[in-house]
Amino acid sequence: MFLFWLFFVLLSLPILICVPVKIYGKKNYNKKKNYIIVSNHQSNFDPIILNFYLGKRIRFIAKKELFGKKGKSYFFDNILGCIPVDRSKGLSISETKKVYSILKDNQCLGLFPEGTRVSEESSDNMAAKNGACLFSIKTKTPILPCCIYKKQKLFKRNVFLIGKPFELSDFYDKKLDKETLNEASVILINEITNLRKEYENYLKEKELVKKIKKQKNKNI
Repeated sequence: MFLFWLFFVLLSLPILICVPVKIYGKKNYNKKKNYIIVSNHQSNFDPIILNFYLGKRIRFIAKKELFGKKGKSYFFDNILGCIPVDRSKGLSISETKKVYSILKDNQCLGLFPEGTRVSEESSDNMAAKNGACLFSIKTKTPILPCCIYKKQKLFKRNVFLIGKPFELSDFYDKKLDKETLNEASVILINEITNLRKEYENYLKEKELVKKIKKQKNKNI
């Protein structure tokens, strides 16, 4: 944990300069609470945005390929605290136990529900795996939906949307078969995609107000 915060402090200024982000919905997020944090995934900058702009050490489930070399392995394991997983096999029993331990220890778990990076063009048709919903229901941990509006590029300002946390309490007493988890995953995906739609509606309304003001000024 100390290494993470040292890394966080040392890289604060470079991240603000290289990965600039405007945040909407920060009031929805309580830094003192633990969540399963879910987001769309478009670039390698996404975990940095979530960790840095939420100001929390988020324990991500990450593909095992990131842990290949010693330096990278140390960074993702010891500093970021990521959990490596073989995407072709899914989480092992020991990895699943580690996830439950993280949530019971009141730490934040980070998941990209699609399981891999997806292009901006596909963001309106997200397809989620069931892990986030399973962990949320089993541990009764609230989910914090987030949306990174565009694929992040160096020095290009992006928008980071934070939604209201929600619980899948309707599923707490249900048998967690594939059909039930798929139903819960639809709710999760809707929460993320609605953030994007609400922001786009906000942009349209803002543009409309500008046009009306411009027209009024012409008529004066």
